[in-house]
Order: sequence, then structure tokens, then C-alpha cells
Amino acid sequence: MSVQDVIDTINVIERNSENADFLGHKDPNLVIAAEKSLNITFPNSYRYFLTELGAGGIYGQEFYGVINNDFINSGIPDAIWLTLKERKESNLPEYLVLIYFGGDGDYYAIDCRDPNNAPIVYWEPGASQENDKLHKIADDFGAFFKETILNAKENW
Repeated sequence: MSVQDVIDTINVIERNSENADFLGHKDPNLVIAAEKSLNITFPNSYRYFLTELGAGGIYGQEFYGVINNDFINSGIPDAIWLTLKERKESNLPEYLVLIYFGGDGDYYAIDCRDPNNAPIVYWEPGASQENDKLHKIADDFGAFFKETILNAKENW
């Protein structure tokens, strides 16, 4: 259901586009290049998000994704740039992809060790360690994306 959750959420975004700011469709080859630069495979739900929306936000909720193929000289909301940066600066495990800022210096990440079972977990730079049992936030990207946006819409 995860890809379906992303599709359902895109429908919410389209109906509320005046509150949305997403980059829009990205070439699947850019998504493949992003995976190669991180040496991981994205789960289908995140791959679908990237190809359909790229990156962006709605109701004050920003989701990181792909912007262009310069993963080194970029910035937020480029998930690839941020993930590579945090791998160097905070020993972010190679299997995590940062997709959302939690607000207090913490991030939510996709655990990409198994793209068919890729939960969203909590990562706190400087405190979290690679061998820690990371707190699970959601079962997958689609569920996290949908729940976050629907909660934000309700509170907007």
C-alpha cells in the first residue's frame, strides 16, 4: 500500500495546490543516479515520490528529495546532498537516507537496507550511533508522507 499512500497524498496535494510548493516531475534517470551516488536502492514509494514530486512541501511540512544531478554543491531540500554531508559529519550509516527535518536538529530517515521493508527511523546527529536501535517512526515512506501531510492539513 505504500505507493498507493503516495498516490493518495499526491491527490490531496493537487486539491490543495495553493498551499504546496513541490519541484515537480523528475526524470527516472536522475533517481537512478541518486541511488548510485548513495550506493543504495530506494523503496518503491520513495522512488515514486521522487519521480512525481522531486522534493518540496505543503502545510509547512518539507520532504527532501532530488533537485538535479549535482549532489555535492546543493542544499536543502536535496536529500542526496544532505545524506552525503551527514555521512561525513555525523557518521550517518550508509543505509539511511535523510528525508525530513524533525525540528530540533534531528532527522527522519529511510532505512534502505531492504527496499521491500524500509521503515522511517529517527536520527539525531551527534547523539545517534550506527549500532543504535533507531526509533521507528513509520512502516514506510508512503505511510509517513500521508500521515504527516494529513495531520498538517488538519492543523493548518
